[in-house]
Amino acid sequence: MFHRVSHLAVIAALAAGAAGNARAQTQDEDPVDLGTITLSALRYGADIARSGVSVSVVDRAELDKSADLRLADFLGTLPGVSVISQGGFGANTALRIRGFDGRHIAVYIDGIRIDDPSGVQVSTDFGALMTDDIARIEVLRGSQSALWGGSAVAGVINISTLSGAEPGLHQKVSVEGGSHNSARLAWGLTQKDDQLELALNASHFRTDGISAFDGGTEADGAEASRLSFSARYRVSDLVTLGGAAFWQKTRSDYDGYIDTDGDGYTDTFTDLPNEMRRQDLGLRLFAELETGNTLHVLGIGFSRNKRDMDDENGKSAFTGERLTLDWQATSTLSDQLTLSYGADFNREEAKTSAMPGGSGNTDTKGIWGQLAWSPREGFDVTAALRYDDHSAFGGFGTGRLSFAWAAAEGLTLRGAVARGFRAPSLDELYGDYPGLFFTGNPDLDPETSVSYELGADYAFGTGASLSFTAFRIEVEDRIAADPATFWSTLGNLAGSSVSKGVELAAKTRLSDALSLTLAYTYTDAHDPNGARLTAVPRHNLALALDAQISERVSARFTLSHLAGRRDRHVNSFAALDMPDVTLLDAAFSYRISDSIGATLRIENVTDEHWQSSHGYGTPGRTAWLGLQARF
Repeated sequence: MFHRVSHLAVIAALAAGAAGNARAQTQDEDPVDLGTITLSALRYGADIARSGVSVSVVDRAELDKSADLRLADFLGTLPGVSVISQGGFGANTALRIRGFDGRHIAVYIDGIRIDDPSGVQVSTDFGALMTDDIARIEVLRGSQSALWGGSAVAGVINISTLSGAEPGLHQKVSVEGGSHNSARLAWGLTQKDDQLELALNASHFRTDGISAFDGGTEADGAEASRLSFSARYRVSDLVTLGGAAFWQKTRSDYDGYIDTDGDGYTDTFTDLPNEMRRQDLGLRLFAELETGNTLHVLGIGFSRNKRDMDDENGKSAFTGERLTLDWQATSTLSDQLTLSYGADFNREEAKTSAMPGGSGNTDTKGIWGQLAWSPREGFDVTAALRYDDHSAFGGFGTGRLSFAWAAAEGLTLRGAVARGFRAPSLDELYGDYPGLFFTGNPDLDPETSVSYELGADYAFGTGASLSFTAFRIEVEDRIAADPATFWSTLGNLAGSSVSKGVELAAKTRLSDALSLTLAYTYTDAHDPNGARLTAVPRHNLALALDAQISERVSARFTLSHLAGRRDRHVNSFAALDMPDVTLLDAAFSYRISDSIGATLRIENVTDEHWQSSHGYGTPGRTAWLGLQARF
């Protein structure tokens, strides 16, 4: 097991929402190698190989190598993750994990849950989220409701922003310009001493954009400004206080529908001067107390998502708010036993004219516990249970059981089974959008899920690694529109929607100057009637080649291939097959000095014409030239 103080330090990093920086270590203990640590799988620091579940961990260095500016585009290169976007930067962009969409994914930034309660479904729009202030990402795949509550049916994305990891005062600035009259400016400041760690990050991005309507002539521009802040103050050896906050303001243009046959209904997607303005705010405060072998963390969080739309249906406004209270305790009972337990409260409120009375809210109260047991060297078992009480749907229990077995030198076998739960959103229950052919249904039942996975990880003596996972997720009573018409009142689909497949990840060094990384996912996802789920590629491949061209020049080439895609026609909503696509991205880095560097990023090098979502355009070849400085 980990040394107890180091173990608690990593727990504190997660509980503070700084997953990825174990900053409370004492002077005489060894540093934690966070390259092998997951903070999301068990809600405390654990070796990935001993967690028993599928999790991808990405650090800042990996993000810097990529040609992707948007967070979603990078996440789409990870095993089990796919992306669908309705245009360029700022356009509505959603993720899927193992075939299930954003309503089944819980997303956190610095411990703040960011999915929007005022959406038709509680999910996260990744369209204007960039990687500027991100230090670390964990993507946890499979049903995780037992530890992370509702919405974590398909997985969890846990993001940590940059923080004061190095002693002293440090600043960095970067500027980039590129295609479509685009520009990006980012600045960051960090400070660390014996007691205080803080970070402040600011960024601004703007672009003239492309037409969201594929083939349109009117460009849909966008701009976004973002601030993020985190602080951690060690009051004593036993008490630490801290917090994190972010604010983002986004403006984006988008296209819409017009009535072409005179029946009074908008039915044809085309160029339109539509505009969305949104503000996103998040705040979390926490206190940590170490008592003997137990670390207690108490937190309070608040988030607000405000959207103002001006389109062919007129003007509309949406505000989603979330208040959270949480307590977590983790006790190292022995070298073989670790007990985690906690309680939380979550209030979600949606304000919109599309809802009766103009607003609605729900409360969820939960308690949970987890026991991690190592009965013998090389074998780990974890069991977690949770009980939630939802103000509209009553009580529900979830759980997860996982194991990891070091079966041979370098070989780990693992498996997990879990039960998940998702209550209908406020909009799914009560929303009313006549112009969009959408009506909520107050008689909806919650969705439930069962998730299974078996996997094997092998580390070769050469430093290469290979990982294989077979998965299956069954979602009972999945909420959807009529699958025959794809509009009108929502309902629960009778039976199970099933997604099954395999994930493959590999890394190897080809030479001193070349290394290769592979991520491949095969997904077979169907509704209870046997119809394929849309926006889920059967085959999703990402292949990255890293090259150290010279002492000062490095490069990454990323080849992505999507095949077996199914979508809905942008006008008729009838299901249809989408063409396969292969894309090549390239990123070059030149170290001018120890503190100054230059970058060139090229997305879609071969200028492929393709659609992520049917009827919507993509940017084509884009190039970015940038400078970075640290001081």
